[in-house]
Amino acid sequence: MNAKYKICVVSPWFGEFETDTAILSTSICSEEADALLCDWAPSDDLSGFSRRKAWYCCEPWCQFRGLGGGSWPAIRKRLAPHEFISHNHPDPRYRVPHVTHSGKLKMNDQDDRLARAVAIVSNHGGHPWRSHPHIRYRNRFITHPQVDLFGRSGWNHYRHHWFSRKASPGNYRGELPGDWPAEGKRDLMARYKVAICLENMNEPHYFTEKFVEAVCAGCIPVYRADPSVAAGVLQGALWVDPAEHGNDPERTLRVALQADPMVFMEANRRWLDSALLAESHHDAVFRRLAELLSAS
Repeated sequence: MNAKYKICVVSPWFGEFETDTAILSTSICSEEADALLCDWAPSDDLSGFSRRKAWYCCEPWCQFRGLGGGSWPAIRKRLAPHEFISHNHPDPRYRVPHVTHSGKLKMNDQDDRLARAVAIVSNHGGHPWRSHPHIRYRNRFITHPQVDLFGRSGWNHYRHHWFSRKASPGNYRGELPGDWPAEGKRDLMARYKVAICLENMNEPHYFTEKFVEAVCAGCIPVYRADPSVAAGVLQGALWVDPAEHGNDPERTLRVALQADPMVFMEANRRWLDSALLAESHHDAVFRRLAELLSAS
């Protein structure tokens, strides 16, 4: 029996995963590896590794300005087409989605909920002078008084406007305990009728766990989807789109809070039970990455 293909993974959170033909692990040193995978951010090893290698960019490309070797264009110039893998790769062969879940998906259908919205967002995205327009768009919704906002303590240094003093938003309710396990987020969101689950960025094929967590919590999602996402992974799902309400937080939240939650639960339960999320399961994503890295 042939030995399994060894893939060294450089990642802030990945551990180990095996397929029928390969093993991916942060414990495999680069000298002994058949291939190198940088998960999330590029590392110093990426440019100097002489064998099969790739950077799995699971975040929006603009996220990496000034991180891990420079801007996205600067990093991209040092890599061959097959050496970067992302949700939005121009070549569909190297297009791999963001992980949206692990384990089995199940909806919380409790009906005793606060007539409010909730948002769980780790950080405010920086000073308004430097933050991306999509971040500023998101912040308008998640800091609305009708929303209970949970996130990291960095929200205490939030600036509402360019010249505002640093202070947490009036609707900030503190942090979730622990390392924010999916079940903990879902349990918190399930106390609310509506969940603001806007992506940090909108770009083609970019879809993360945010919408999935809101649906699993049984909430009415407030979400905007790139057309490629709406016509792809979100086929059959139901949400309240701010674009249909003038991108105005007040109007959007009013519509969402007045909506019938059972209509959304029924549609989104069918969506969860479909096969549309299969490719973005943790195991499916890393199985695909192993296939790409072990290809001759």
